[in-house]
Amino acid sequence: MANFNHQVPNKNLTGLEILANIMQHCTPQTNRNIMSGLQASMPDIVSKLRQKIITFEDLAYADSRGIQKLIKMVNMRDLAIAVVGCSEALVKNIAQNLSQNRMADFKSEITLVGQVSQNNVYEARDRIMSIVLELIESRDLFINRPGSD
Repeated sequence: MANFNHQVPNKNLTGLEILANIMQHCTPQTNRNIMSGLQASMPDIVSKLRQKIITFEDLAYADSRGIQKLIKMVNMRDLAIAVVGCSEALVKNIAQNLSQNRMADFKSEITLVGQVSQNNVYEARDRIMSIVLELIESRDLFINRPGSD
């Protein structure tokens, strides 16, 4: 028989915090599905969830050393596809942490990529986010969003 470690839940957590904690363990695609499902009927909840979970756009606020480690671990083509439609701040944070050679590779990949489907962008971001989450867990990458604790 399995041995379950029963813990008393923190009674101070709100439903939103519980959902955000669950979403931290979901795939990015699942999180997108949850967010899009809630967007029409509860846009205020979606806004609050975005503040509590880590998204690809949060890389705009990642530390330089963490971004440098990430860049070494990701496929440059995935990175070029993933930044399609991203904020200027995110692209700038990545570009500032690329060596001259990697920057040349990055620009070349962006040129070669051309038009990509939104699905391809999401898939590339998902692959990168799995690495981001590993780096955050190992304390090799930190996100410092404005207004966060």
